[in-house]
Amino acid sequence: MPDKRIDPQQHRRAARAIIFQILDDEHAEYWIRAELKRKLGDFKPDAIDAALARMHEYGVVCLEGEELWASRCARHLDAIDVIGI
Repeated sequence: MPDKRIDPQQHRRAARAIIFQILDDEHAEYWIRAELKRKLGDFKPDAIDAALARMHEYGVVCLEGEELWASRCARHLDAIDVIGI
């Protein structure tokens, strides 16, 4: 469930920025949450956390402690150009 204090458009923009960032071929497969927040500095940290929680709930990202990575499904969709990164 999205955080009611965060604008739905902010959720959508944060989620898009996250998926584009974590599927970037020039970065390691795993991200540290703090590193992602630094990289996506245009977004409030709570918007990133809320977007990550929702994306994890839907199986788009995997979370383990402070590490995160794109799910196998997200990587597959990117590989067949559905996401188009």
